[in-house]
Amino acid sequence: MSNTMHLWPEVPVRKDGQITVSMTIEAPGKHRRNLWYSIPESYEECLSKNADPFIIAIIYLVMQSGSSCHIHGEVSPSLLYNLNDFQSAWTTWIPTFTKGVIHADCEKEPVIVQQRDEGVVTFSGGVDSCFTVFSQVHKIVNPSPCPLTAGIMVHGFDIPLEQTDTFASAMDRSRSLLSSLDLELIPIKTNYQELGINWTHSFGAAAASCLALFSGRFKEGFISQNLTYGESLKVLEGSNPLTERLFSSDSFKILPGGMEYNRASKIYTMRNWEAFLNYLRVCWQGPKKDRNCCECEKCMRNILAFRALGLGLPTCFSKDVDDHTIKSLNLGSGNLAEVRYGGLAELAKTHGVGGEWLNILEKKLIAIRHLKRTQDSNFWQGYRWLRRRAGKAIAPLRHRNR
Repeated sequence: MSNTMHLWPEVPVRKDGQITVSMTIEAPGKHRRNLWYSIPESYEECLSKNADPFIIAIIYLVMQSGSSCHIHGEVSPSLLYNLNDFQSAWTTWIPTFTKGVIHADCEKEPVIVQQRDEGVVTFSGGVDSCFTVFSQVHKIVNPSPCPLTAGIMVHGFDIPLEQTDTFASAMDRSRSLLSSLDLELIPIKTNYQELGINWTHSFGAAAASCLALFSGRFKEGFISQNLTYGESLKVLEGSNPLTERLFSSDSFKILPGGMEYNRASKIYTMRNWEAFLNYLRVCWQGPKKDRNCCECEKCMRNILAFRALGLGLPTCFSKDVDDHTIKSLNLGSGNLAEVRYGGLAELAKTHGVGGEWLNILEKKLIAIRHLKRTQDSNFWQGYRWLRRRAGKAIAPLRHRNR
């Protein structure tokens, strides 16, 4: 059996005011799967005319399977060149990934007639996407020469496809945020999550594929960053400012947004934006995914960031976090906990904020740091023991960044 994954573009389907574009995926040893995106028919002229969005979407499937990939359609050679570098990075970071060779029936750059000098961003209504639009509109951080004019909100990422009413409600919140900055909101649906790709690794590729879908109108697409440049060296996530640009082609650029600011700095920068305080939505674990549950780790992390900044509790959160709840809060492990909570005590001190909650957090962080040091020490002790027993059969390692 050939160890090649095949992608077959399907004829677009129009129904009930929506247009659905899709591609069938045939992978060795797997059942045939279909990846689709559905948007309002009024945006049909915005759609990409080639298969670039789909090859971006399945790049992690290629690396997971270690197979080559052939697209039975047209793909930008500049994108294939960048995805080769993208795979080089990720197969280094994740040893179980294998680089795959990608070919297409037709490899040529598209001729785009309707494209404008405009930018678009994936928009969830969270802190990171709010900061990207706010900073671009107000020209706070390295504004792009292509003005940001629209946000894409995706149904099927954090809100399951069957929850149509919930998505509609969450979209109302996002529309209020974007309209306050005179930006357009474009809804899109996709079954990307059904492919079963590790979301922690692939959510950047999923976002980039949705942006590339609109390359018939926009010239640039922004993916809002959860991590700064420094933080991305400590925590590996699928969306990061180091490899995000490698989803670009010569005709459509993918750009990371907001990586110069950490979460608290973003919140403080937007502290006077009323729509942000009213409609921010950070929650994806709560039972009602169109609002903040105020009980999950992410909700509490953001509530505490507002508190440490001396901003109090914004109206988008219906209740505050008490000390008892913070005691049971799982901060994450190692570097992740440090990135999320490590600077809150110093931040609170800077803004004249106190309270027992800071002592509780600091004790939890001290315990996590101690555990990490112990684990690192045990690793190197074990490694040195193996080197003594096996000699040159065990390759030398450089000390990890602790």
